[in-house]
Amino acid sequence: MKLFFFDFKPLTLSVALSLVFLSGCATTKPDAEPWSSDKPLIVQSLQDAHVGNAKLQDKLDLLDQRILDLERHNAEQQTKIAMLEASLKKQGLAAQKPKHVLKSKKPKTSLNKRLDAMSAKLNPVSVKPNAVKLPTAPKNKQAETDEKNAYTAAYLALKSGRYDEASAGFVKVIKAHPKGEYTDQAYYWLGESLVALLRNEEALESFTVVANQYPKSSKYAAALLKIASVYKNMKYYDQAEKTLQRVIKEHPDGRTAERARAELKLLPQLSEVKK
Repeated sequence: MKLFFFDFKPLTLSVALSLVFLSGCATTKPDAEPWSSDKPLIVQSLQDAHVGNAKLQDKLDLLDQRILDLERHNAEQQTKIAMLEASLKKQGLAAQKPKHVLKSKKPKTSLNKRLDAMSAKLNPVSVKPNAVKLPTAPKNKQAETDEKNAYTAAYLALKSGRYDEASAGFVKVIKAHPKGEYTDQAYYWLGESLVALLRNEEALESFTVVANQYPKSSKYAAALLKIASVYKNMKYYDQAEKTLQRVIKEHPDGRTAERARAELKLLPQLSEVKK
């Protein structure tokens, strides 16, 4: 007896098997769309991404505005500098004979009087001679903190170009803390502030205090160079030369001596211009 399937020819048998397979597949229900259950989550993620992009754009706009403000401020500062340079070229520096203070041995009471005179001229802050009580006891932590804060405020004012405010601030530090940790630094930066205000004689006194009373200060050599620079600005080249020679003698090696030697080479040329 022959089986039923063997009565078919090979081609007919393969077609029959294919139809059976397809009919079995046709009875299977199609799966539901695989993303339909995740659709709310995807939509929420897209919305969150949109909100995040909006926040990032707001931050970018704020940064752009800050950059524009900084550029505008920089342009204003550059304009002020240009105006100051033009004014200096137009008016020139008044050549006034300075007091010889490099080797001054005046008592401290005289120095206090000069500080009082400086503070009376400073604007917008005026320091009265008896407004600050000098400490009679060793410094405590609060006094050290007060000195540091006052010095920092004056230094920041100087770096921001507020030279009147800086000058007044450094005078306050000196008067309130005459033997403080930052007193020598305050004298030096007071001189820088006064130079910026074209008050050369007072600046010369301030730098000279550092040069004569604080030989171990980190600003000692710099103060000597500044003294020479002020003398040069005031066209007192002989005093400038003596000061530069002092720098070379006391600091024969290093960048300070190199700078002093370079400044000395320029002095004869400036002397010729003076003649």
